[in-house]
Amino acid sequence: MDCKLTGLETACFCTHRYKQHCTDFEVLPKERPILLPCRVKGCQCVSYEYVHINGSKAVSCQCKHTTTEHSETIGHQCKKCTHCTGYRSPFTCGCGQPGYPHVTLVETREERMAQGHPVGRAVPYAAMGGLTGYSSLVDGYLRLDPSVIGNACEQHTQ
Repeated sequence: MDCKLTGLETACFCTHRYKQHCTDFEVLPKERPILLPCRVKGCQCVSYEYVHINGSKAVSCQCKHTTTEHSETIGHQCKKCTHCTGYRSPFTCGCGQPGYPHVTLVETREERMAQGHPVGRAVPYAAMGGLTGYSSLVDGYLRLDPSVIGNACEQHTQ
């Protein structure tokens, strides 16, 4: 299930927005997963990674430190304490699962259709992400949009 669709203003773990990551490719990389590195000078973020939020704030780690107090590099080591093995929030996603095993996955329209996953209308400009209408703002299990291709409603609500 697509728990969350990201848009151009959706924050990454590195605190920069989706639109500040490399999202346009002359040739799509053959390697999977597709990495979207941050374009902000000096940022060490290797690829866009959605971070769960509660209201307008990112959810803190189990060590009680915020995402900004953790490294933006892979593993997200805490900069404030030594007992933290990496960012792991106690957040529970709308799908009922813990937030920490979730991954940010970048797929092409063709890959999604081949897997039988729903796809929306083509986005009108770069870095719009998965936002194609107001229903895109709703968490995955609540997004019962009849305009998408595929049978997400049947598949994920039984």
